[in-house]
Amino acid sequence: MGGKMRAAVFEGNGVLKVKEVDKPAILKPDDLIVEIELCSICGTDVHIMSVPPGYIAEPGTILGHELVGKVVETGSKVTTLKAGDRVVTNPNDYCGVCEYCQHNLPNLCRNIIPMGIGADGGFAEYVRVSEKVAHRISDDLPAEIAAFAEPLACLVNGKNKIPVSPGDSVLIMGAGAIGLLFTQMMKSCGAYPVIVSEPAPLRRDYAKKCGADYVLNPFEEDLEKFVHEKTGIGADYAIDVVGSQIWEGIKAVRKGGTVLLFGFNGKAKPCFEQYHITNREIAVLGTWIANATFPQAVKILESGVLDLKPLITHTLPLEKTGEGIEILRKGEGIEILIDPRL
Repeated sequence: MGGKMRAAVFEGNGVLKVKEVDKPAILKPDDLIVEIELCSICGTDVHIMSVPPGYIAEPGTILGHELVGKVVETGSKVTTLKAGDRVVTNPNDYCGVCEYCQHNLPNLCRNIIPMGIGADGGFAEYVRVSEKVAHRISDDLPAEIAAFAEPLACLVNGKNKIPVSPGDSVLIMGAGAIGLLFTQMMKSCGAYPVIVSEPAPLRRDYAKKCGADYVLNPFEEDLEKFVHEKTGIGADYAIDVVGSQIWEGIKAVRKGGTVLLFGFNGKAKPCFEQYHITNREIAVLGTWIANATFPQAVKILESGVLDLKPLITHTLPLEKTGEGIEILRKGEGIEILIDPRL
């Protein structure tokens, strides 16, 4: 492509600078260049920008990975997409040949290259991605809804591990964007009651709007007692969206219940009594990013079954990416979109 573009570049130790950099160019035959419409801020970006960081990114990397955009250029061997196609992207480019890829676990690939962490990401005007991680999405879907594809694909990977049925009780710990997506997804599955634990007032209000049957502040109420009172014996499922709530989840589920660990916090070192897992036959499951779930996520978005537009609290220009990350860190926003066209 040639020329320059604006981008939000991570420079290490909590420093993010918006500056001019070279536009990405086709390097491999299966490369695509995508012009970005929107890229949303993820909790991972907050962890990267923390001091010390809760998630490690390479200095000099353009942050951002939850994007939607239009293909503007293709490599010589690209066959499934063309210029003008609208895409969302799996930000984790996998090798396809290592032991984990061969076990159909590309999300656990030994050679994975994560966008916005080890490769340039979406807080920019353009991004380079490989054909195999780009997924076509409807031109008719509003860009702000299409931008939910990546977090939703990660959520679907976790949801596929827990067979929630109508009438099952679910505790969701954390009501950021992912927690609210889980709330809507659990309600769409017929779960009852859905209980959301969240300390931030704004996010508790959003949990109610998303259909939560009960919402509480765990700093003011006893979570275990609250859940057992509302369910009788404990929740069938507990979902930790925060990355530090494993013990709270173990105590809150019933005998034979399941705790799903979704959130990631490299600084959290929770302690728990293992016998509570053994003698109550608790299942504890980890779920990591998206695993072949982008097609499902795209279909869910295109179906309109989830009410996502109300979750968008901010749309900011590229120059305010750092401010957006701080808003998310303080719990004062839900889905914060960066629009490089502003």
